[in-house]
Amino acid sequence: MEQALLSKPLQQQKFSQKQIQSLHLLMMNNEELNRFLQNEYLENPMLECGNLPASYSGRSTVRPADNTASFYEAASGDADDLLRFFLEQLNPFAYTDLEWNIFKLMILMLDEQGFFPYSPEDLYSSFHIPPAQAAKCLEILKMLEPSGVFQPDLTSYLLYQLPASGKDTPRMKLLIQNHLEDIAAGRLRLIADSLQTDLADVRRLVKHVKSLSPSPFTGLGQEACTYITPDILADYQEGTWEVTLNDNWIENYSLSDYYIQMMQQSQEPELQAYFHEKYQRARFILQKTLQRRTTILAICNAVIRRQEDFFLGKTPLAPMTLSDIAKDLNLAVSTISRGIKDKYLQYPCGTILLKSLFTSGISCDEKDEISSANITSMIKDIVRSENKKKPYSDGKITELLLRQGIQISRRTVAKYRLLADIPSTLERKELS
Repeated sequence: MEQALLSKPLQQQKFSQKQIQSLHLLMMNNEELNRFLQNEYLENPMLECGNLPASYSGRSTVRPADNTASFYEAASGDADDLLRFFLEQLNPFAYTDLEWNIFKLMILMLDEQGFFPYSPEDLYSSFHIPPAQAAKCLEILKMLEPSGVFQPDLTSYLLYQLPASGKDTPRMKLLIQNHLEDIAAGRLRLIADSLQTDLADVRRLVKHVKSLSPSPFTGLGQEACTYITPDILADYQEGTWEVTLNDNWIENYSLSDYYIQMMQQSQEPELQAYFHEKYQRARFILQKTLQRRTTILAICNAVIRRQEDFFLGKTPLAPMTLSDIAKDLNLAVSTISRGIKDKYLQYPCGTILLKSLFTSGISCDEKDEISSANITSMIKDIVRSENKKKPYSDGKITELLLRQGIQISRRTVAKYRLLADIPSTLERKELS
């Protein structure tokens, strides 16, 4: 009876592990999948590869400077190179002209280490940029490569690295926040007393701090060229979209006929069991890799159908949620989320992170949705057409939007107006 009761949970656990592996494969971008398959190839004799790729092919869109010196030269002497380095990582159609100009200003204000030691209030004081707009643009720039760029100082940059380093502990945070100068001066006893620990523990903590990168630009010359290479390629020809995955190298992998034959002919139970286990794993990985391709292509085609005008450079992004695509494809929302994770799509106007194509929407009378970008555009049109001697208040703009079927609050109008850098009613009023 006990054996019968225990057998079912064990079977469910084995199935669960396969499902977890399948989900991990779906979440991988092409670079991660390439490394995963290479490691499997080296460890699993049942997996065969015609030509093991050193790196996958594709049209590279962003590359750091070839060495640290030339990057610093671009930062200090050639502003155009520095701007190009960062702006090529952004989709110009996703931002307003004002935001694009703020990006340029912030990039040029970076110090030689890649830090941005200015607050939104500093930008307002010097350039009259609304703090909310500056803060929004700064958060976007912080997501660019190299990782950790646009942090305000060394302390913030070291803290930024902690989660990925596996040492994100309260004691490590206190050490970085309060004792960087003590580390430099070798005052380990003072640190130990402050953290209420022994010298051996402090030495371990300090050793880890010293293993972290001292600035976002450090080591650019020592690493191999880092590429943002699109995972998906979308080409538009004669009114038709062709969507392909940038992973032709996957076709190099297959099951090994030689080891399959050896498995079938082997008379040794242990050897046969070993080969059978490796065969099952290799076949599972190849099957799920092909399933991953099918799922990602289906997601991208569904996204392009909904956002075609954006991809053609005609309009801003339309409202689109993960649930919308999940309903289109009859898939789970979690599958869509994993399928777009960390993946870039290259299309005729540039390269964009798939996740950034999903936007929120605001309900209107016809039970459709309109994106926040379109709302902002409508507010701009209303302000543009107003009588400058009697400019519209936020309440009046709210009323005019309602007449067009857009129901939002006065406070929301004020927020969009501020983000679009539209002055207040008083500031817009022209004196006669």
